[in-house]
Amino acid sequence: MSPALTLEGSPPRRPDVFALQQRIHAMQAVSAEHHVFPVASGLEGLFPEGGMQRGAIYQVDSSASLLWSLVAEATSKGTWCALVGIPDAGVAAATELGVNVDRLVLIPYPGTQWLSVVGALIDVVGIVALGSVAAPSDRMLSTLSGRLREREATLLVRQAWPRCEASIAVRHQWSGAYEGGGLLHEHQVLIEATPRHGQPVRRAELMIDAFGSHDVAPKAPVIDINTQRQVG
Repeated sequence: MSPALTLEGSPPRRPDVFALQQRIHAMQAVSAEHHVFPVASGLEGLFPEGGMQRGAIYQVDSSASLLWSLVAEATSKGTWCALVGIPDAGVAAATELGVNVDRLVLIPYPGTQWLSVVGALIDVVGIVALGSVAAPSDRMLSTLSGRLREREATLLVRQAWPRCEASIAVRHQWSGAYEGGGLLHEHQVLIEATPRHGQPVRRAELMIDAFGSHDVAPKAPVIDINTQRQVG
């Protein structure tokens, strides 16, 4: 399945960006019913309010599985998501992780116009994920942050930017291959969200297997009842 909309130009021309904006407007306008964008149940603990805050910027590392896991729930409930400057996202894996690609916009090569492209997209999509670009100047960042709050959109960036609400990183553990052979059958994702205000680090775990992505539920300890018997 292909994304709903793709803009292949490198860099895209302004008329093309405007036309894309109009097409998204015609298909569905952005509506803000909640203060956060929902995330999968296993990821809610990463965010104080249980989801990604509208109007905020988050630093997210370059893991494609992390990106798809963060936006899957929102797109499945109708939120549009745009990927700008991320040509290696691996859209084929997005569907397996629950992303509704009918609500996905791809602009893989924005060139030096990335800021104007992001600014145009913020008007019509809820979540924008941006590839590896240097942070804009303080003045431009202030303008961008104000635009995000006004439109109640969320920006995900790969680089360490000032004013990020939190930095989200992931570690991967694979199981199933032993001594160079076998099949990979489970992929455990360990995620940490580090807030910018010195608050405690938040953690979550996901398991990706043949059944898709799901949270790792805590297991109750096994107790040997024989050791619990009292004598006398």
